[in-house]
Amino acid sequence: MTQTVARKPRVRRTGRNADQAKADLLESARREFADKGFALAGIEGIAEPTGLNKKMIYHYFGSKEDLYIEVLREAYLGIRKMEEALPLEELEPLQAIETLVEATWDYYVANPDFIALVNQENLLGAVYLKKSGIVKRRTSVLLKRVRAILEKGVEQGKIRPGIDALQLNNSIAGLGFYYLNNRFTNSQIYNFDHMTKKALAARRAFMVDFVMRSIMSKEEIARRE
Repeated sequence: MTQTVARKPRVRRTGRNADQAKADLLESARREFADKGFALAGIEGIAEPTGLNKKMIYHYFGSKEDLYIEVLREAYLGIRKMEEALPLEELEPLQAIETLVEATWDYYVANPDFIALVNQENLLGAVYLKKSGIVKRRTSVLLKRVRAILEKGVEQGKIRPGIDALQLNNSIAGLGFYYLNNRFTNSQIYNFDHMTKKALAARRAFMVDFVMRSIMSKEEIARRE
């Protein structure tokens, strides 16, 4: 991840079917909305890099608002699919949480547009995200998985009791999101490049240690030390 997201050059593909055309428009729209937000993003700016006529946006998606909602939906489903693919139930509880922390961070770093889209939708009061119910349903699945992992860890005496799965999820996301979303201002404030490979690796390691120490039982911490 770099401090600026590279924009792809205009691409003209001939013989595209409907699915490919829609995919190209969604990819372009994701970049446009991430860069400019919903209000400033333009239909022409979305269509032009794909080599498609802007009328195709209305044909496939109905309106700019519907296209934006679909971009949000795909963005959130992207991270949900990543989480669902993690074999958390096959791991020991502490290893499962560590894996989730690392995977969440790695996804954020690899998908800077996701950070931008989430930040902008929060500024809009999540008015468009509310219209995509599937995102809420998929997120509830993750909460159930994390809750089960925590309960198993408590039974084994490795995780302290009383940890709320929602609060833990928010903390894991927040530790990574704040660092990346505020990378420009914090680089100026602290006179430190937050985006070098060394800095990103250090942040990843810190997050894992921070979260693990916050959930481990006293007995487990003593055993490890």
